[in-house]
Amino acid sequence: MTAGPTRFGVVRVWVRSLAAVLMRRGPAPGLRHSAGVRQLVLPLVAMEVVVAFLLSSMLPPAARPAHAAFEALLVLAGLGLVAAVLRHPHEVDAERVLLRTGFLGEVTLPRPAVRSVSSVVRTVPGRGPRPVPGEPGAVACSVGSSLNAALRLDPPVRLDLGTAGLVDASTVYVSADSLPDLSAALGTTSPR
Repeated sequence: MTAGPTRFGVVRVWVRSLAAVLMRRGPAPGLRHSAGVRQLVLPLVAMEVVVAFLLSSMLPPAARPAHAAFEALLVLAGLGLVAAVLRHPHEVDAERVLLRTGFLGEVTLPRPAVRSVSSVVRTVPGRGPRPVPGEPGAVACSVGSSLNAALRLDPPVRLDLGTAGLVDASTVYVSADSLPDLSAALGTTSPR
């Protein structure tokens, strides 16, 4: 398990993901996640474009090129964030379950240790792979704080969460756009 990329690594992931989208490469195979984050960021980017034009018309002509460059970087950062999440889906195969957060790190679990997946409605503060406050054997792995699936592990899996330390996880909370698809990929049913 990797705790997460450096700041330079985040920028590299964003740039590569945005370039892949612009070059019209097909979507990455896997299980999509973080629809809420994508649905929040895309309207904000669209609003930023409109506000940038309005603000630019009020600025003195000498300040407009610097403002345009700043706004272009801001819009590209937002689109890069969305592209990074889309280009880095969760992956499940016979040997491992790779839970990704796009650009904030990932958690790799041995497939035989994942016993079940269930629907949950949970909020865990923070971003990326992190321990769950008040639940010693639990880890959250998501871009946002909202989580909708719980993977139960048996035996527990030791995860290195970087500065947060080691956790012997028996539960991993994640976000998935389609819980039935995640459940089908894991070959389990999701109790409701």
